[in-house]
Amino acid sequence: MAFKLGKETRGFKNSSNTKIFKKKLGDGIMGEANSDGSIYVDSRVPESIVEHVVTHETQHQTDMEIGKTTYDDHAIYHMGEVWPRGNGYITDPHTGKKYAEGDKNLPWENNKV
Repeated sequence: MAFKLGKETRGFKNSSNTKIFKKKLGDGIMGEANSDGSIYVDSRVPESIVEHVVTHETQHQTDMEIGKTTYDDHAIYHMGEVWPRGNGYITDPHTGKKYAEGDKNLPWENNKV
């Protein structure tokens, strides 16, 4: 018996089909991954590092797709933990220490490209 593939097509994200928008973001923010699959890159980012920013934000999108990290206006939900957020800061649920969004000490920012 033969196996026949259907007409299903799967959308794989890559730099050619990810919607990338340049816009002015907050001070110190180079990029943002959005839950709709788009990426914002700050309009002030030099062209020479745009690809690096997109690669970094694409990893965040992957983390969101597999359920490792999600977010809303009130918190980041990372690997089963709730990290409250507000006024540009994220609070460590273990220590109470506040970190600026995007800080390299946050576990979802760690080990990124």
